[in-house]
Amino acid sequence: MPLITTAAIAALYPFLIELAKKSAEKVVDTSSEKLTEGSIDWLKSLFFINNEPKNALKELIDAPEDKERQNVIKAIIENSIEDNPENDKFLKEILNRVPKTETSIHKSKNVNTGNVNTQGGNFRIGDDYGV
Repeated sequence: MPLITTAAIAALYPFLIELAKKSAEKVVDTSSEKLTEGSIDWLKSLFFINNEPKNALKELIDAPEDKERQNVIKAIIENSIEDNPENDKFLKEILNRVPKTETSIHKSKNVNTGNVNTQGGNFRIGDDYGV
């Protein structure tokens, strides 16, 4: 089984956190498109018990940037797919449907895309540039 890349699964963390906050019953409303019952049931079985987040997900909610907690979630998903390769299709479906977040900068005066050589002088990017 190919390992799941950290970058590929990183999009799932915000989705899982939002899902836990809204409760597992509202999973369909959380996704941008409808998820199949199979993928919903798979997520619930991994991260929820009695519609409450399991400890691994609770810990991710407490510290979403913590790499160890992210790795625990990743390991749970990998183990599930390793035990049943059929679950890989659920992961792919979810990753294709969760909202994609990208960092982008639009209409900002505070962006430099080249090298800055001030020759020892002052340098400023922004609204006061050229004044």
